Amino acid sequence: MDRKELVLKTFHNEPTDKLLVGFWHHFLDDELVDGLHNPEYIAQNLEGAKKFKEEFDPDFVKVMTDGLFFMPFNYEDMNCASDLRNLKATDEMDLYMEKAVEFAKATREIYGNDILMFYNVFSPTFQINHRMNQTHPELTMGTLDAPIVKLIKEDPEATQIALDLVADYTEKLIDLIVGAGIMDGIYFSVSCFNRGITPEVYNKYVAPGERRIIAKANSYAKDNLLHICGWRGNLNNLSIYTDYDCSVINWAVHAEEVPVAEGKKLFHDKCVIGGFGNNNTDLICTGTKKEIQDYVEKIVDEAGTTGIIIGADCTTHLDTPDEHIHWVYEKAAEISERLLKNN
Repeated sequence: MDRKELVLKTFHNEPTDKLLVGFWHHFLDDELVDGLHNPEYIAQNLEGAKKFKEEFDPDFVKVMTDGLFFMPFNYEDMNCASDLRNLKATDEMDLYMEKAVEFAKATREIYGNDILMFYNVFSPTFQINHRMNQTHPELTMGTLDAPIVKLIKEDPEATQIALDLVADYTEKLIDLIVGAGIMDGIYFSVSCFNRGITPEVYNKYVAPGERRIIAKANSYAKDNLLHICGWRGNLNNLSIYTDYDCSVINWAVHAEEVPVAEGKKLFHDKCVIGGFGNNNTDLICTGTKKEIQDYVEKIVDEAGTTGIIIGADCTTHLDTPDEHIHWVYEKAAEISERLLKNN
């Protein structure tokens, strides 16, 4: 059985004799930078991918799109929620798509064709939230709300128009990268922003565009990965996503206090990725070899190995020593040897 077949069996919740590991981290100190106008960031990202492959030879790849997170829209002209009715792509959208395709091809060349690769795609809420935060930081002065939460509260219909527009272009990106066969699917990042968007509002205004993006990816790829982002402890209403049509689910086990075994049940026994926290104060960063490897054993004791991939809540902190990740791979290999002997 080759590596792709083995990963697909795990994705499809079929027993195998290998416990997979899936960690990733950003390759730039600030992943939100503008790589479209600063190609040195893209070069740095690709160099990071080369080093990551050499260091870990991963079971599968979540492509880090540092520097290309945001599609170019006229955010500078959006001063309030009602303005979002007039959101439009700038003249640089074609250039963005071209650069994204070039980056995807370059990343594929680094890893080769014998490994499954999933292109990082952010939800429209993420894209609008972070770009509005960059262009209009005054939006959230005096409030704890994320920009997208404030915008939806002010004018949900106008915000949905903008979300749908970003979803349209996200589908085009998937056409060019997954539809063209450069990547094997998407790693789709979603969030309700520390539960700032209620399930009722989310399902009415946000979920339709996200479901459309997933459907587009599914039209090309047999498997796509859903990441319910709990970056820096942000919480999500996991119930919103339990019927999102992705094969593999990743959520913030520690932020949500929903262990791997419990989450696997919540998501209808789909394949799941996770187990470790991802901050520089968490076990993966600060633990001893014994503590980290004992924790891997604990995850397996509770959740089993079928449809389980050992990973983290989100991208691991740049402070995480490579050696600590190797300890997880080492323990997973030890567990895999037991599986092989027992089969």
